[in-house]
Amino acid sequence: MRRKVVYRSAAIRAVILIFAFLAIVSVFPLRIWQRTITERGGGDIVQTSDRVNDYHDVVQKFIAQYDRLESIDIYVDSVELGNYMSLVFYNENMEEVYQRFVYLRDAELPGYLNVRVGLDLNVGETYTMILNGAFSTYYVAYEHAGEDTSPYFVSFAYHDTSVEGVQLAAKYNYTQPLSKKVSGFIILVVILLAAALLGLQKLIFADKEDPLISVHKVIKYVGNPIAAVMTLAMMILIWPMKYFDIRPVENLFLELGVIIAAGFVFYAINHESDATLDVKLWHNVKNILQMSAIAAAIWFCCEYMNALYTIYQTLAERKEMICLLIFLCLLFPADRIFKEHNVYYCAAAIVLGVIYRIMHLLPETEKEYDLHNAAMTYGVIVVILAGFILLNFAVELYHRVHEKAEKKAISQYKISIFGIVLLVLFAVLVVFRNTRWWGVALAAFAIGLMLSYWLYGFKEYSELIIGGLLLNFVVSMLYCWMYRSFAAFNTGRYAFVFHTVTITAEYMTVMECASAVLLLYKIYLTREMTSFAARIKYLWKEFILFGFVTSYMMFTISRTSYLACLVMFICMFVLTSGDCKKGKLRYLGIQIGTMALAVILSFPAAFMLQRTMPAIVARPKKFLVETGNFGLYGGGQPDSHLYMSIERFVDLFAEKILNIDVMDYNYPEDIENYNSKGKSTIGENGVPLTEDQSDRMMYTLPEIVASKQTDPEIKEYLMETGGNELFARMEAEAAAAEAMVSADSGENTDEVQEENAEENSGTPEDGIEEFSNGRITIFKAYLKQMTPFGHDEMGAELPSGEIAVHAHNTYLQVMYDNGILAGIVFFLMFVCAFFSGIIFYLKSRDYAPGALFAFAMIVGVGVAALSEWVFQFSNPMAVALLMALMPIAFKNRKSA
Repeated sequence: MRRKVVYRSAAIRAVILIFAFLAIVSVFPLRIWQRTITERGGGDIVQTSDRVNDYHDVVQKFIAQYDRLESIDIYVDSVELGNYMSLVFYNENMEEVYQRFVYLRDAELPGYLNVRVGLDLNVGETYTMILNGAFSTYYVAYEHAGEDTSPYFVSFAYHDTSVEGVQLAAKYNYTQPLSKKVSGFIILVVILLAAALLGLQKLIFADKEDPLISVHKVIKYVGNPIAAVMTLAMMILIWPMKYFDIRPVENLFLELGVIIAAGFVFYAINHESDATLDVKLWHNVKNILQMSAIAAAIWFCCEYMNALYTIYQTLAERKEMICLLIFLCLLFPADRIFKEHNVYYCAAAIVLGVIYRIMHLLPETEKEYDLHNAAMTYGVIVVILAGFILLNFAVELYHRVHEKAEKKAISQYKISIFGIVLLVLFAVLVVFRNTRWWGVALAAFAIGLMLSYWLYGFKEYSELIIGGLLLNFVVSMLYCWMYRSFAAFNTGRYAFVFHTVTITAEYMTVMECASAVLLLYKIYLTREMTSFAARIKYLWKEFILFGFVTSYMMFTISRTSYLACLVMFICMFVLTSGDCKKGKLRYLGIQIGTMALAVILSFPAAFMLQRTMPAIVARPKKFLVETGNFGLYGGGQPDSHLYMSIERFVDLFAEKILNIDVMDYNYPEDIENYNSKGKSTIGENGVPLTEDQSDRMMYTLPEIVASKQTDPEIKEYLMETGGNELFARMEAEAAAAEAMVSADSGENTDEVQEENAEENSGTPEDGIEEFSNGRITIFKAYLKQMTPFGHDEMGAELPSGEIAVHAHNTYLQVMYDNGILAGIVFFLMFVCAFFSGIIFYLKSRDYAPGALFAFAMIVGVGVAALSEWVFQFSNPMAVALLMALMPIAFKNRKSA
């Protein structure tokens, strides 16, 4: 495509039309451009509040009028002490949804202080906004509230006491897409402008020569200026604007990431070589559709792993089934798909499916009717696709049997020993399913996949699966750039598109395997090259892809993923050591050096993009069960120190992986309240601390009041601004506790002491147990409760009496769920696949792209399975493994 030539006039027209199309799409349907709608109570400012500080807050409840609150203008009268205001939002269930500190000293007071929020709201829902101190004392203003003011501001309180007739003086700035009229007008202007440019182009070049120009040159002429502008803009945002951070080290690392990312982009635009994998594979529409189906199936696997309720798991599972069945349909040759019997089947099946759906729709009065109706609809589609596949298999086998009668083999493939073991495994899983139907579904897909490969298998199969998996990674990565912030705290381990890092580790192991196999294959093809530059030119796409996948795998800081990938790399290097007959050490050095360089170059770029892009988009997506990080839930605060920094990442990596403490990372959000040592210089209500109090971190009101170093004036101020109420409450609580102790004094204190002694007499946790995060105890519990035929429930009873969620070991879980026989066959399948993968690679590496994939996957999954539950119908790792194993489940009759 890049080498194709077109007339210059055609190229200009194409560029104009493409940019016009993008401009129109940005207006509608993407609706990127926004307008601001400001809402306020409508009353006049009537008074100034009492002190707002760490012990006295202001509470304003309001009803959301639009679905995006971009900012709030809060009228601040004056600041008495301190630097920050604390702003917190709760939804109508009083669940915290947003929190941040607002710097007060830059505002011109008295006046409105603009607070960036960027929070998505549910229209009509009542939200509670609370303002209080953040080691500060300040005053806000109230405005009149009554029948003549807005009804969307429902109640107001100061220090837990409702105040009638007033509300917080504030302006609520919502953003909404442009109105239909404005959008239509802009689209019309874009169309007219494009038409004018087309006319101008025709007029200017009417009498001039119209030479030919390559598509690649057009891409360079258009792409280079755009890339240059975007690179320069990002570099200026980082420094000198310090839009994302004020720390020199962080900004230097982000600038390095921009430079490297720009280098990748400019090379992609300007490079001459177009070699990547098999051109037929990537330039074939059917193959692209197949890879898209794989990518979509993995996406819905991820959706299943994130689902918290059965109905959502069912929806995700059925969507995954649809994608997998579409993939199987696309494995049929095109001339088979459009046969007459398929047309009749599809017409009849669709009609019957629609009738069935109409007859079984739940009415709107039923609970979750829409979800159940969607699940039923997906079920109908699954049945229709499954019938289509069965019909075509039956027809194909019928014809093949007749061909055999004419002395022709039914297939050029025959099942291998490993293929037999795989079939036995699925037979055992089905027979001993013990209430589980996912094993039946997985077996059905496996048999369909095996039949497809047996009938239509081809040498690019592994490459096709790898392409589908990595397509899913690229799409997921782009999604993360838009919506998934890289948080520095709570865990600091990046969960990618999942709600837990554990599942992310499993997913990233699969993607690491796919990208590594792809890169090693290209290195194998260039093994005779002596020029480093020539090799990189040939494999640069796989080089960058592997670097980015590895970078995201590193972001997880997951020992499971790290260990699985390390073992996988070692095994791959050993197996491929014979790929280059001369200079084996040199070849190993090329492999390791190329992969290491890819990570070294890609890590800063990936880190920069993941740190900055979600902050710019400012529409973070989170899962309900993710650890609360309320300071990042809204948008409009790209410089928040709750985002990951390179210092924080190094600190976490050293602690979690290397088990060493390289630094004491302490960089708070409200930095003006702390000194360079990370010690607080200001106490509650904004009072200054002495040097000794700062070093001891004595910043709470009781500590400051009790300190002999505190000035009497400060003590009096603290008592007046909250201390009297605090100590009175503390005395009341102490008296109540004393009364409870007196009431219980008749109980046997010796018994209590004995219980305490028992609690404190336990031996320290064993080192292995501690390293395994309690997995050894879980393993022992599962081993003790094994039975020949398995269990209905997947959780074993732990010594504490609790029921384990799962075994954190796939081999034990299969044995516990489906019985000891199933566990033995499952383990045998891995052993057999390991050796079959070696044999397949040695025989097929010269003509089958991605021949290493089956071996690499079995190693990666086999190691990850030691510490996690990875074998289930909707686990991305299980689906990817099953797809990867097909080439070793059969033998080619010609090469056998």
